[in-house]
Amino acid sequence: MTKSWNDLEDVKSFDYEEFNNLLILDANNVSYRFLQRNNYNSYTDEFKRTVQSLAKSYKAKRTIVCFDFGKSYYRMEMLGDYKGTRKKPEEPEEIKRYEEFFEVLNKLPEELDEEVLKFRGIEADDLLTYLTQHVSPRYNHTWIVSSDKDLIQLLDSNISIFNIFSRKEVTVQTLSEDTGLTPAEFMMSRIIEGDKSDNIIGIEGIGPKRAQALAKEYKTLDNLLKALPIKGKSQYIQNLNAGRDTLIRNEKLINLKRYYADAISAGKEGNDPLEILSEL
Repeated sequence: MTKSWNDLEDVKSFDYEEFNNLLILDANNVSYRFLQRNNYNSYTDEFKRTVQSLAKSYKAKRTIVCFDFGKSYYRMEMLGDYKGTRKKPEEPEEIKRYEEFFEVLNKLPEELDEEVLKFRGIEADDLLTYLTQHVSPRYNHTWIVSSDKDLIQLLDSNISIFNIFSRKEVTVQTLSEDTGLTPAEFMMSRIIEGDKSDNIIGIEGIGPKRAQALAKEYKTLDNLLKALPIKGKSQYIQNLNAGRDTLIRNEKLINLKRYYADAISAGKEGNDPLEILSEL
C-alpha cells in the first residue's frame, strides 16, 4: 500500500491532543533523503516540516526523534569491522558535500521542538526498539519512519512502518502478502543471509529467497540449530551445517528485541540512558 503523503504541505495548527498515536523516527535514515538534493547543506527547516507533516498524517499525539551517535559499541565489540564496508567519499566535491551534510545533521537535535533521543555509542534501532517495547503500549498505534529492514522485526498489529524513500507502508499484513513471512521469520531470514550493508556476513550461498524459505520451514533459529546438520549435498547446505557459530553471532547482532537493552547499556554512558528512557 502506498501512502499518499506530501512532506511539503502547509502544516496548519492542529490539536494533537485529540490523537493517540505514537510517531517515532529514525532520524539519520530520514536525513539521508537530503544528501543528494540541492539543500544537502541547509535542510533543517525541511526536516522539521517533514516531521510535523508526518505527525499530522499519522495522527500522532506524541513524536520522538531518534538519532545514531556513532557506531554501536555493543556491535563493534562483537564485530570489529561492523559497517566497515560502507563506501566513503573520495572526490573533493563529494567529501565537501558529506561534511556539510553531516554538519547540519549533527545540529538537528538542537533545532527540533519534538522529543529527541541521542546517546554516544547507541544506534537509533535500539532506541526505537526500546520505545516499541515500553512506550508504544500506551498508544493506539505506533508508526516507525525508516527504510531500515532491520526494523521490520518490530512489526505487530499495533506497530507499522512508513518507508519515506519508497513512500510505502509496511505492516504485518503487507509483509505476509509480499514475503509470506511473519516479522519474527523475516528477522530469522536476515540472520541466515546476513546484512551486507552492515558488513554482517551470513551463510555463503544463501541469499534472500533461500533464507526466507528456511525461515518458513524452521520458524525459529532454535529449531534450525537443533536440526543441524541438515541432510543434503548442495554446497549451501554444507555451508549452513558448518555455520552454527555464524548464526549464533548474527542473532546477537540482528535480534533487536532480545538485545536492545544490552546494546543501550553498552554505550558510552553505561546504564544512564536506560534510566533516562525509563522516565519517558
